[in-house]
Amino acid sequence: MNWRRIHIKEILSGSIFATDFFRKQYKLLALIAALTFVYIYSGFQSQSQQRRIKVLNEEIKEARYEMLELSSEYTQMTRPSAISRRLKEQNSPVHESVTPPTLIK
Repeated sequence: MNWRRIHIKEILSGSIFATDFFRKQYKLLALIAALTFVYIYSGFQSQSQQRRIKVLNEEIKEARYEMLELSSEYTQMTRPSAISRRLKEQNSPVHESVTPPTLIK
């Protein structure tokens, strides 16, 4: 193997790529470059997906709080006392029964 000194001038001018080593190994070097790009791209994709997951988790948390609030309001509105009060406010002829229900056998 013939090792020689590489000068900065060869690197900057690009003539280093004309050496025997680069001519013989260009397929391997192209593969390494391609794999490097794939690795970088997958890293960016992973970060993007992690940000999206964080946003979606926040949306889920907000929707859960809203659902609990609406459920609480619905429970308050459907209590018999609340229904009776609303019927009285609307002067409805419907009123709450004072006799208990009877079981038919």
